Amino acid sequence: MARGRATRKGVFTRWWESKKDSHFQIVTYVTILSCASMLWGFIFLFILGGASDPSHQDRMVPFSWLCLVGGSLISFYTLPEFGYYWSQRGALEEILALDARTEVLRRRKEAEDAAAMLGPKYQSRLMGLYANFQIRGGKRFKVEPSPPKNFLSKRISLEKEKIEYEWWQTEDSRLSYWLPGLHSLKLKKVNRTIIVLSASAILLLSLNTIFGISIGLGGINNDTIDLSAYILSMERITFSPPHLDSVSLLLIAFFSIILDFTKPLVKYQEEE
Repeated sequence: MARGRATRKGVFTRWWESKKDSHFQIVTYVTILSCASMLWGFIFLFILGGASDPSHQDRMVPFSWLCLVGGSLISFYTLPEFGYYWSQRGALEEILALDARTEVLRRRKEAEDAAAMLGPKYQSRLMGLYANFQIRGGKRFKVEPSPPKNFLSKRISLEKEKIEYEWWQTEDSRLSYWLPGLHSLKLKKVNRTIIVLSASAILLLSLNTIFGISIGLGGINNDTIDLSAYILSMERITFSPPHLDSVSLLLIAFFSIILDFTKPLVKYQEEE
């Protein structure tokens, strides 16, 4: 009788299984990068007209097509997976916000399945919820319990006049919460640097759009620099203000989101 042979796992499969506790973060990062690549390729080729510009045929056009095609293919596989992880996260967050012990017990299996998929951070929060309601956690998750955020928010009162101070001093920003793998975002000086750079970028882009900050031989000539035209190496790149181009709009929106994500996490949750 022939003996069955165990199927050998590939390198990627072994690596993926070894990163079981980081699946949610990996899928999130890959989805963001692939969608950003796809968006860049689409904007450059079809909105900014880069495909028809001869000066970009050698480098930017092939790169943008690669971003568009590669990002689309990767997004096709990662977006459904990300959606599933996100739905599990939403269900777990809903359970973590419960204030009734009976409801927590009723949805215990759902919560533990979601926490097992999302990783140690969420497992720790679930164990903290169990400890808060004096529920035995069992041996499924070997992590230290952390206090549930809704329990902490009841004990922490933040005054409005201290918002700016807490924002500047925070080591627990929304950005560090959404990207837990980047530990440097927990550093106060890193968050401050992001605040300053994002605010400066928004200010410069807004001044350029509204008043114009083009600098010529005679100094500032109060013309608006069209970043779309500049990237495409067009002959005319300055216009009379106010003037808003698509690249400036995207950059203002991007830096505004980043700046908003530097706010303290607790403050954000209480405002919601």
